[in-house]
Amino acid sequence: MNLNIGKTKFVYPSLNGIRAISIFFVISHHLEQKYHIFSDIFPDIITDFITDGQLGVNFFFIISSFLITTLLLTEESNTNAVSLKKFYIRRTLRIFPAYYFYLLFLFVLHMANIINISKLSWLTAVTYTKYINWQSDWYTAHAWSLSIEEQFYLFFPLLFMFGNNIRKTISFILILFVPVLNLYIYFYPISWLDNSLTIFKRIDALAIGCIIAFYKDELLVLLMGKYFKILFYLSWILIFLIKPLSEISKEINFYLDFILILFGTRHGTIGNICIGIILLYSIFINQGFWFQLLNTKVLNYIGLLSYSIYLWQQLFISGPRYWATSFPQNLVLVFVFALFSYYCIEKPFLKLKDKFQ
Repeated sequence: MNLNIGKTKFVYPSLNGIRAISIFFVISHHLEQKYHIFSDIFPDIITDFITDGQLGVNFFFIISSFLITTLLLTEESNTNAVSLKKFYIRRTLRIFPAYYFYLLFLFVLHMANIINISKLSWLTAVTYTKYINWQSDWYTAHAWSLSIEEQFYLFFPLLFMFGNNIRKTISFILILFVPVLNLYIYFYPISWLDNSLTIFKRIDALAIGCIIAFYKDELLVLLMGKYFKILFYLSWILIFLIKPLSEISKEINFYLDFILILFGTRHGTIGNICIGIILLYSIFINQGFWFQLLNTKVLNYIGLLSYSIYLWQQLFISGPRYWATSFPQNLVLVFVFALFSYYCIEKPFLKLKDKFQ
């Protein structure tokens, strides 16, 4: 993937491969949820891991905030300022067209009485507040993650009005905010706050991506060497084991259980730090099996389409009610509609977006 700001060009060849793996987690989660594809084949511990859709979404959060922060830092370096107007135009052209085209298609199906979506669901989907009632319908439920991203990007660029130290400090505070919130909810339960699909519980993932961008040179100096590879594999192992460990800890060790309550498991701060390490290794270590895997043509192409795939999989992976939503032809239709969305909706607006760099 190439990032262009002015005369500066960054190449992160493995990013699309990571996106492909991220979208695999999301799709496998919904396939298992609606068709039980994996539980009939794999042991529970394997099924639980490879169908962890929220893990895939957290990968997307960290990738997105890393890229956005890198772009803003580069713009600031080249022009001594950040244009908030151009930033918001770029985000609008990147996210809105494909998303609202998807909603328009749903509206047609709704009017034809093929699907049913309530007025409140339409309202929260259109206004990027979907985490308020994400359970109210299936077809727009996945917009909870887009809602979190868009709300984060409403205020995050404002940090570039302040000095570098203030930005970094606030980013660290946002990472620590989630464990502090978990501690508060542990002693004073509040149901609407104790919702893992809100910006309050996911802000640490986005902030970790920002920190990686702010400190990537220092982090690479710290991590480079033989231990970086070990840390990369340990991060995957921890992500795999931490959820089963949390189940065991409830019965054998109060203190360990309490730590996991504060810092989360696979979807929490611990898991997000592991994702950050995996991301660093993936985009800056340009050799070995992992690099070759991420840069295969198949993964690179799937990663290129990942946003459109994310949008359309929700419609077609919705249970075997119709031929179009039955497995496996639904996966073909996801890919076909994602292709149309990317080449006919996304790509033209991405070209327009480049004019506001």
